[in-house]
Amino acid sequence: MKGLNSPGFTGRFNVFCGWGCAGGEAKGEEREASISELSDGYLESRSTQWGSTIDRRGFHLTKLLRNDGSVIGAQITLVAGDLLPFKVSGLGPDRRHLILMSDHPAAKVMPVSVNHRDVEQRLTLKVSGCGVSCHQIAHVEAYVSDERGHPLSRDLDTPRLTVQILPRLELPPAVTETGMLARMLISENAGPENTRFVSLDEAREAMQWMVVVLRNRLKLGASHFAAGRDVSTLEALIKAPNQVDGFEKYPSIGSLQQRLIDKVIKNANDGTHRLNKQYRDYLETALAVARSELWSADPCPTGLYAWRTNEAKSPGNNFVQFATKGGQDFYTLTNDFISKAQSRAEGRR
Repeated sequence: MKGLNSPGFTGRFNVFCGWGCAGGEAKGEEREASISELSDGYLESRSTQWGSTIDRRGFHLTKLLRNDGSVIGAQITLVAGDLLPFKVSGLGPDRRHLILMSDHPAAKVMPVSVNHRDVEQRLTLKVSGCGVSCHQIAHVEAYVSDERGHPLSRDLDTPRLTVQILPRLELPPAVTETGMLARMLISENAGPENTRFVSLDEAREAMQWMVVVLRNRLKLGASHFAAGRDVSTLEALIKAPNQVDGFEKYPSIGSLQQRLIDKVIKNANDGTHRLNKQYRDYLETALAVARSELWSADPCPTGLYAWRTNEAKSPGNNFVQFATKGGQDFYTLTNDFISKAQSRAEGRR
């Protein structure tokens, strides 16, 4: 018999195939495959028909895959209530599917389609929507099973999957000032998938500047901004006509603004979304600004008094553009207007 490195070796070998092979070939059938790699003493090959890696012992090396075919890494992040459909491609040393089990009560692996004649099995990783109030860690490990499907021992060839479980992010009640501010900040700012989104830092500054605008309007007098003489609180100002689009009938919010708010909350709480972290950071920033945990001094010497979407029409002749931040143009007022407004306010005292 010629050795692997001998001149007469053709680079082909036969793989003994059991019930684990794709298509359910009869046990004992031999199939020809080409050598692709020599590693750690194991002869590995790639079969174009089977589409998975097998070793010289004749069973398929397992891989955890997302439904789009991409490989699941050693660690993933999910949010309470998430469902992650995934596939396990390959078989255990007994030519049967491995059993995947979680060591955490909040994470459960559920079978969807398991057939030992198929190389691939479909499973779902379900994270409980209840009882997750803080960051938690779960581990999913693979086990070799007996003929009745009971786990026998851990399969050391399949790496452990670490699952970071995060609690859901919720908005404060709509009836609170914090809840109202949070909803307004989300609806008025450019989120992660918006073409005007620059960075999280710019979004944070834009949110902070918006709060500065609202407080400056109250301080100078809401009546100067067509909000009415009796407006003296943030809630009343946000609900006043010609102030914030979609919030005139708050807590009922305009459909366009509500859809945007719902989208941000949904994606921030969906660990399977490709931009989950960005949405989660964005929502957490809006909540922190609304709670005054992230605040900003007025960046403008004459004060900020308005904002508009970048390159939109100016709010009026008395406004002067100060800067663009996070896809928003921020405005101050002319010195003449501020002086007259302050004089009128002093005259009423």
